[in-house]
Amino acid sequence: MGLVLELKRPLKSPVHLDVLSTDRLAGIGAREVADLDVWEGNRKVKIRTLFNIRGEADTDLQVATLTVVGNLSATRRIGYKMTAGNLYIRGEGGMYIGESMRGGRIVVEGNAGSWLGSGMKSGMIEVRGNAGDFIGAASRGSRKGMDGGSILVRGSGGSNVGSFMRSGTIRILGDAEMFLGVHMQGGTIHVEGNCTGRAGAHMTGGKIVVSGYLPNPLPSFSFEEIREQTRIENEAIRGPFYVFSGDNNIDGDGRLFVSIGRNPQMRWCERFLEE
Repeated sequence: MGLVLELKRPLKSPVHLDVLSTDRLAGIGAREVADLDVWEGNRKVKIRTLFNIRGEADTDLQVATLTVVGNLSATRRIGYKMTAGNLYIRGEGGMYIGESMRGGRIVVEGNAGSWLGSGMKSGMIEVRGNAGDFIGAASRGSRKGMDGGSILVRGSGGSNVGSFMRSGTIRILGDAEMFLGVHMQGGTIHVEGNCTGRAGAHMTGGKIVVSGYLPNPLPSFSFEEIREQTRIENEAIRGPFYVFSGDNNIDGDGRLFVSIGRNPQMRWCERFLEE
């Protein structure tokens, strides 16, 4: 079972919970966890004022389990710099979950806020609901986005997914909003649903796959070819796809794959094949 923290009351102010990771709590008893200080709004409070605590933290990080229960949508940075073990959020998650993560696994059973997996380098994050803006993106003021690991969102994502992404994989089973893969430098993003538009703006590398509807590629992308399928990690993703390269505004060499079946408005591309 490991360590379990269950929220006592609704949170009215943002609560910074970067102390809640398997690394930070390894080998610490429930009494010591209860005495840890966190910020709730502009005041410091003890963890015990927010959570009921039971169980004991594992000393072996590889098998450590931390479970946090409740509506945690007002929280920040759960799983910060986590390197190993398993962290479960049984309820709604907040912002910056798994920021700077280096390993291990985080599962959010509800929705997650913005900046999910911001700056992560390894590990795996799964969200069983929706996630907010800036999934796998760089933090404010930084140009270093996700640089490894994988993020799976079973619902939909917001805008600026994969902003400044360098490596790793982001998969969204629902839809995504504007600026998918903006400033992307490497890695792979797959959206099984629709994308609102402007996918790949200012991307210099990496691959974006949209299996649903995309209004049109940006005019700074060049049509390259048609492919019957593409691969993401070890899985074949069936198309066929229109394949574009760009962003040519910055001499980019990224690839944008867009479903042919879901995008009849892009049939103009096929004229180039005939020529």
